Amino acid sequence: MKEIRFFKNNLVLAWARLCRQRWLLAGLALLCLLVPAGAGQAAGFLLSQGVELGGITLAITAPAGDQTPRLLAQYMGEMEDVTQYCKFVAMEEEEAMTALNRGEITAVLALPQNFIQGVMWGDNPDLRLIAAGDRPLESLLLLWVGQSACDILSAFQAGVYAVLELYETNPPPGLTRDQVVLDINWKYINLALDRAGMFQTEEVSAVGTLPAALHYALALLTCFALSAAPVFVPIYSGSWLIFQRRLRCAGRGCEAGWLSGVAAAVPVLMALLIPGVLLAGAGDWLLILAAGMGAALFCALFSSLCCLAAGNAAGCGVMAFGISLASLVLAGGVLPPVLLPQTLRRLSWLSPVTWLSRLAAWPMGYPMPVSAWAGLGVTAVGMAALSLALYRRRVDRGEGRL
Repeated sequence: MKEIRFFKNNLVLAWARLCRQRWLLAGLALLCLLVPAGAGQAAGFLLSQGVELGGITLAITAPAGDQTPRLLAQYMGEMEDVTQYCKFVAMEEEEAMTALNRGEITAVLALPQNFIQGVMWGDNPDLRLIAAGDRPLESLLLLWVGQSACDILSAFQAGVYAVLELYETNPPPGLTRDQVVLDINWKYINLALDRAGMFQTEEVSAVGTLPAALHYALALLTCFALSAAPVFVPIYSGSWLIFQRRLRCAGRGCEAGWLSGVAAAVPVLMALLIPGVLLAGAGDWLLILAAGMGAALFCALFSSLCCLAAGNAAGCGVMAFGISLASLVLAGGVLPPVLLPQTLRRLSWLSPVTWLSRLAAWPMGYPMPVSAWAGLGVTAVGMAALSLALYRRRVDRGEGRL
C-alpha cells in the first residue's frame, strides 16, 4: 500500500511539472489535430487525381521509298491507350533530326531497311531510338514503352515459331509455308491492336492497404507524437533527478520515479493522438481508446529514452526529430511507398511510424500485421529496459543539474 501511495505522489508531482508547459502542450495538441488531417486530405486528393502524360511526339523514319513509317504511324494512332501520352508521325530522317534539334518532337525512331519483313521472318533487325538529352523523363518513358513492345514482340514470335513447328510436322494440304507465315503474323498483329480486351484493369493504391488520406494523416500524427519527446524533459532532468536521488538515499528505488514519469506522459500523449485519430476516420471508440493508449505508451517510452539519452531539451529534440523523421520517410509518409527505392520499401515494416499508424487504423477495420504487433511489443520492452537502466544510472550519479 505504501508503494502505491508513493507512486501516486510521484505521479502527481510529475503531472504538476508537465502542467507548467500547458501553453506548449496546447499548441502541440492543435498542431496534431489540424496538420495531419489537412495534409492527409490534401495528399489523398492529389494522389486520386493521377498524372496526365502528354506532349510526347515520336517521329518514325526509314530509308527512302519505305512506306513502313506511314503504316506504323497509322496503326499506332489507332491504339487509344498509347495515344493518350504519345503521338506518332512519319518523317524523313533528315527532317526528323531537324525537328528534334528544334524541340518540335521528343525522339526519333529510325527503322532499318525491310523492317516488317525482318520481324515476320524472325531476323529482328536493330532499331535506333534518338532522344533529346534535355528531356530525360520523356526519354525514360519511351524506353519503358520500347521495352514493353519488345516483350510483346518476343511473346508473339514464340507463338509464330510454335505454329510453324506444327506446320512443318504435319503440313495441311494446299497450304504453303509462306501463307502460314503471313496469316499467323497478321493474326498476332490483330491481337496486338486489340490487346486492351486481353487485360483486366486493377487499381493499385500508391500507399498500400490504407486509403491515401488516412495513411498520410496517421503517419504525420504518429510522427508528431514521437517528436514530442522534448516536452517531457522536465520529468527526466534537473531538480527532478536531484529529488529522486534524495529519495534513493532514503531507501526508495528508482522504479517508481521512472514509472511515474512514463505514466504521466501517457495521458498527455493520448490527448494528442486520440482526437487526431477520431478526425482521420470513424471506428469503435472503445477500440480507438485502447489503440490510443497503446500508441501513447509506446511514445511515452520513446520519449523517456530520448530524454535520458540526450540529457537536455536540445539534444532530445534533435534525437527525437531525427528518428521520427527517418521513420516517417521509411513508412512512406513523405513520398508514397510506390515511389520509394525497393530497398526502403522492404524495410518499411521496421518503421515505428508504420507500426503506430497500423495500430491507429486497426479500430477502423483495417488489418494489423503481425510484424507491427511484434515490432511494437519488442521495441517497447527494449526501450523500457534501456531507459530504466539510464534513469537508475543518472540518479545514482547525481546527474541532476542539466
